[in-house]
Amino acid sequence: MDISGATELYILERGRVPLALTPDSAGTPTVIRPQPLLFRAAYIGVDELDVGFASARNVLGSQYCFLLAPLDCPDGPPYRSCLLFAYLKPLNGMSWQDGPMIYHGDTMLGYGPATAQGQWAWVSDVRMGRYGYFLTGAVGNDDSLWRLFRLETDAFQRTIFTLAPVRLAVGCPRADFSSLGIPALAQELAEQYEDMCRSIRSHSYRDVVTKARNIVEGIVWARLGAAGGRDLFADLKTVKDIMEKQRGTCGWTELEYHLAHKIRLVHARTHATQTAKTGRALTPEFALSVAEDLIEMLRARGYA
Repeated sequence: MDISGATELYILERGRVPLALTPDSAGTPTVIRPQPLLFRAAYIGVDELDVGFASARNVLGSQYCFLLAPLDCPDGPPYRSCLLFAYLKPLNGMSWQDGPMIYHGDTMLGYGPATAQGQWAWVSDVRMGRYGYFLTGAVGNDDSLWRLFRLETDAFQRTIFTLAPVRLAVGCPRADFSSLGIPALAQELAEQYEDMCRSIRSHSYRDVVTKARNIVEGIVWARLGAAGGRDLFADLKTVKDIMEKQRGTCGWTELEYHLAHKIRLVHARTHATQTAKTGRALTPEFALSVAEDLIEMLRARGYA
């Protein structure tokens, strides 16, 4: 018996390890052998990113979370295809079978597969051309975020979900700002960088952008020395003037300048007024691109 063909799913809390069951040809809940891999999951809509992570983590810790059952994925890693089972209700006094043994009178949790006809948040999102996210794993820094990549309907009218991981492609390398020559600033930037890395792990994407912007501001100010101004906008104008006057010999590159400028502009997108003006919230993927921009700058200058 394989969960890939299941149109009903039961979870039996029995002992230390729950059992997953699905009806056999006679309709009797039967233990699936081998037991399938099931991931707890919660959906976060595109319009819910501001408050969605706290709500999703609450759902992950409850019996009402979704269960994702992985399937063979035609796209290969890092994509993941899966069936999604939604909690329906508790079932009391259930009989069930495990091999030749039949048991009676147990309580199970009943789940049904998601279908495109259901009143699910992701159905309405996809119809509007917007693909949301699923949070999986343990609650806290060990959870993982996945972008809904594709929806398909199989022969049983179940929805097959294909998910793409939302993560920093390059990872967070170790950073050292001591070569800036200002110990207090180097310490502050090191702490902000560690905060940024923690924010990446906890999916605090707006904070990722804020910390990246603060680090860039400190680096640009230190490198300008006496020419440094009061903020990043003014300092980048100074950098641009230097580049135009001392083209190729000033120690600044076009790439560095444009990466720093992008980080400053994306930081502006973290303000509520910008979301109201553009009608679009800052996405986790775009926020992570800022972290990658910063890491590229750090590596180019030997700070990472």
